[in-house]
Amino acid sequence: MTEAERSEADLQRRWAESRWPTPFLSTGDGQRVRVIAPGRWNHGPGPDFLGTQILDGEGRARRGNVELHLDPRAWLQHGHDGDAAYDGLLLHVVERRPGHARAGDPRIPAATGLPSALDGPAARPACRLPCEDIVERAGAAAVDAQLLQIARRRFERKVRELQSIASADGPGGQGDRRCLIAAARALGQPHNAELSERAIRRAIAAAVDWNTIEPAIDADERSEWRRGRGAVGTPRGWEHILRTLLRRWTEDASTPSVAFARLASVEVGRAVVALRISGQLGRGRALQLLADAVYPLTHAWTQWIELPAARYRRTDELRARLSSDVRTSDRALHWRHPQSQALLELERVRCRQWACRICPLAALAAH
Repeated sequence: MTEAERSEADLQRRWAESRWPTPFLSTGDGQRVRVIAPGRWNHGPGPDFLGTQILDGEGRARRGNVELHLDPRAWLQHGHDGDAAYDGLLLHVVERRPGHARAGDPRIPAATGLPSALDGPAARPACRLPCEDIVERAGAAAVDAQLLQIARRRFERKVRELQSIASADGPGGQGDRRCLIAAARALGQPHNAELSERAIRRAIAAAVDWNTIEPAIDADERSEWRRGRGAVGTPRGWEHILRTLLRRWTEDASTPSVAFARLASVEVGRAVVALRISGQLGRGRALQLLADAVYPLTHAWTQWIELPAARYRRTDELRARLSSDVRTSDRALHWRHPQSQALLELERVRCRQWACRICPLAALAAH
């Protein structure tokens, strides 16, 4: 294999393995595209990648094949101009190198250039993301207010989702059973929420009163459990914690919904103390239970926004973009629970889809 062939193979590998530190690529006709998925690496005849998914400059989803070259002239050297397999190519991607200018031959498709460092941590974007200097342009107060609005919508969606939970007949009323299901889901997050919900639903349906509810993961389903850290990271730990909480919430003729209302009526620190179980349920999980079950079910927006902020790895890139241009305290964003939740919402419905054109943060710059 020649040095050129090794380099082109390396280019294909980088495309296939890329985490896309920037979604933007600049096409030969001056448009920008956003790569959603690199496609399937084709090691046989035909284009290098099949089924690549992009959003074009107008935000429309497109799917097709991609060919990669170090130099645009390789299109002719490899005989692609007369090969029907390359008809209707989605992108002709060319790595930009000194002395390798775009060829003007009409037989060569317009070349889309790559960023200089495609897959490294120091990758430079081909063009700036709309939110990258948004604090500088719109001000920290405007950005903070927008994040709070996004967080409010996320909270209201949680409220609607939890209020729509229905369960089969069992102890207590529908509201009490809804509280147990919500707590089970919250304790099972992020990976075991569905499994946890199935288990508590079975336990509720089989019980005649609070004392006969036995939350337990079915033996056939234990292999599905994704283990995590701490007691709640195992099926046995989850079962013990939920039983302990259920006993607390139903003692002295109380019910889970009454216990939730009581937790929502005290300040966050006291609520955390009331939920903690020594050696089993710590402060972090107690806060998660408040955020994802107790406060949404009791519509406790005021308490929800008072929760301390948490860092989520999947939002680090977005947080860094919003904080990169903050240099003085008067422009600093103060990261609290609502702001962190807003980042999660943006990452889920905007950033992951590269939907910058309709992002509420990007809209701030237009004003």
